[in-house]
Amino acid sequence: MAILFGTYSVLNLCFLFLISIFLFRLFFRGSRQQKNLPPGPPPLPILGNLLQLGFSKDKFEGKLNRLHEKYGPILTLWLGSSRLLVMVADRQVAYEALIQKGSVFADRAPVRETLKLFSNNQHSIKTAAYGKLWRILRRNLMNSVLSPSAMKAFGEGRECGIGGLLANLRDEAARNAGAVRVVEKLRTAVFSILFYMCFGTNPDEATASNVLSVIRDVILSGMGLDEIIAIPGFLLRRRRARMAEICRREREALLPFIHNRRDASPQAGGAYVDSLLALTVEDGRSLDDDDLVTLCSEFMVAGMDTTSTVLQWAMANLVIRQDVQARLYDEIIGVTGGGRPVGEEDVPRMPFLEAVVKETLRRHPPGHFLLPHTATRPSDLAGFNVPVDASVYFYIADMGMDPGVWQKPAEFRPERFVDDGVEVDLTGTKDIKMIPFGVGRRMCPGIGLALFHIQFIVARLVQEFAWECKPGETVDLSETTEFTMVMKYPLHAIIKERREPMMGRT
Repeated sequence: MAILFGTYSVLNLCFLFLISIFLFRLFFRGSRQQKNLPPGPPPLPILGNLLQLGFSKDKFEGKLNRLHEKYGPILTLWLGSSRLLVMVADRQVAYEALIQKGSVFADRAPVRETLKLFSNNQHSIKTAAYGKLWRILRRNLMNSVLSPSAMKAFGEGRECGIGGLLANLRDEAARNAGAVRVVEKLRTAVFSILFYMCFGTNPDEATASNVLSVIRDVILSGMGLDEIIAIPGFLLRRRRARMAEICRREREALLPFIHNRRDASPQAGGAYVDSLLALTVEDGRSLDDDDLVTLCSEFMVAGMDTTSTVLQWAMANLVIRQDVQARLYDEIIGVTGGGRPVGEEDVPRMPFLEAVVKETLRRHPPGHFLLPHTATRPSDLAGFNVPVDASVYFYIADMGMDPGVWQKPAEFRPERFVDDGVEVDLTGTKDIKMIPFGVGRRMCPGIGLALFHIQFIVARLVQEFAWECKPGETVDLSETTEFTMVMKYPLHAIIKERREPMMGRT
């Protein structure tokens, strides 16, 4: 009897579960039609579409591509039972949202508790709501360190960072018969440059190691499952404790430099932190220590891994395409005459260098999705309704591979921008072909700085060294996801000193 009762209970539970799924899907379908949401796979109770997407970062895009093939370039997904995502993989729909309706789709969704720690409750440029605070912070960043005149003032920091990069590559090559691993050296060099821009000083080795370690932990802390679905707080204690410890170390690492600049204010004035110390926000309030740590960290986080990631992809493709590397070297020698290092003033005179960097960004954008946008008011997109609580994601990697725009999109061909006459506006003002920095009102404010740094460093690396594959090996361009889309197998190459004499060589 007990066995029969147990079996009966299990059957009842299974039946009720199936009925609940049926009713939920029936209700959801009617609700979707009533609200005119974009199409998408029907969700399950509680889980939404999580089972269709899976939990693997590296498999997510493949599953998303199949959903776009079935439902079209704009689709709806549910993460859990309450979080609505609108996924856009079409450049024309992206243009409608980000340019034509830019003010409508310029907001950010509230973040959950754990990520509030790193954004100081969304008091940062990338997370702030579209409004007064965001405008003040972004305008200050643009005017203080990202204007053309301000960028020139940091030449000493750039030379120090690039000089250290070249010296470290030479040292490793001397120890390993020319073989070098570049990713950590690139990251350290970019960090050194950004640290100088932020605090007005070059970090010593111990400082660089400590602060870089903290910034990397902030970057790799990533988005947890609690940012996707509601999870009871008692299940998040360990994650929250780890995040709080990273925040404590971040504050401990950066505050001494902030306080030093505050104390040195009579002679300061050129670094990013100096502008923050003088800034007032809502109601005339000055920034407190938590604000200053958040914004200084954001400045370095935003530029460090993205720039170093693109640099590694560029050098990997130049190792594979020796003809492209040779053509770039010829352009460098043609501009410099071969007797001096590439100068900052030379970069705008090198169209093929610009083409190499553009093609790297098209083929390997550091992020495959823009940070999610939300609508400031209920709106429509591509004929569908988009509620204010929906997070709108733009699949920019897919746009850069559109065969309707790009011939042989899977190939790395910088020649397309100079020989084939392909024109592209990275700001997306006229149309969208590739948007590695986003477009519109929430476009990355550091686009000019990033492009300049990438071009300048690539030019110096190619001018100083010939880059080749290790004998018997090939460069594997497989991808994996960290904070950015990185090489799954980091570049391991052979470098050889160029023969041309270089006056002032570091």
